[in-house]
Amino acid sequence: MFNNLITCSDDLRALFERAKAKLRLKLQSTKQPWLIKDVARAWEHCAREAILDYAHANGGGTFTSMYGGWEVCR
Repeated sequence: MFNNLITCSDDLRALFERAKAKLRLKLQSTKQPWLIKDVARAWEHCAREAILDYAHANGGGTFTSMYGGWEVCR
């Protein structure tokens, strides 16, 4: 169980680093000043992208593509 915890922690750290790198590139690609709400939206987008990349790399897609929509939950 402890090994799973370490793996999970490493995976989360890797996801955070990937999202942070994506955000850094996004923020550096523009010359205009950023509003805090724009930074928050950019972070959300980068985090979602990193999570989707991770899911696809590990044999999955989204929850819906793996398990179906809420319609099939009964």
